[in-house]
Amino acid sequence: MTVATESTFGELESWQAMLARHDELFTEMVPGSSVAIVPKEGSGIQPGKHVAGLIAAEGAGEMLRWEVTPGGMRAALVPYRGFQDAKVDLLFVADEEALEILRNNIGDDTLSLMKRQIRAGNIMFFVMRTKFELQDAGYEEFLDTLGLAFLGACR
Repeated sequence: MTVATESTFGELESWQAMLARHDELFTEMVPGSSVAIVPKEGSGIQPGKHVAGLIAAEGAGEMLRWEVTPGGMRAALVPYRGFQDAKVDLLFVADEEALEILRNNIGDDTLSLMKRQIRAGNIMFFVMRTKFELQDAGYEEFLDTLGLAFLGACR
């Protein structure tokens, strides 16, 4: 019998099922590549502070990490202690409204909802690796799906 794991993010099993449905987005990504979603409330971001201050910002709570393994993208809940300790390639910081929307709509349209929340400013997006590191890790299709033209059109 499997017990559902419930958190700020909803059921972990639902996230895993969503990632499995979109596995084609992650096939080019190298094992160890990872992204995470963290609630803004526990992110350490302080209103009015310069973005450079985020490096030293300490967080608290948990983050939802998606990590590429040899068996595909895997969802896990892990402790979040701040930007420096997140050890992910991309970090999404979601406000309560965005978290509620995502939590209540985990399914086929989750990445589209995430894209809309990024555009609405309810999810902030932090790149923790260089453009070239992201290219080498195979992030292009995933970033395109979220409407993030970080890698640019000129290649």
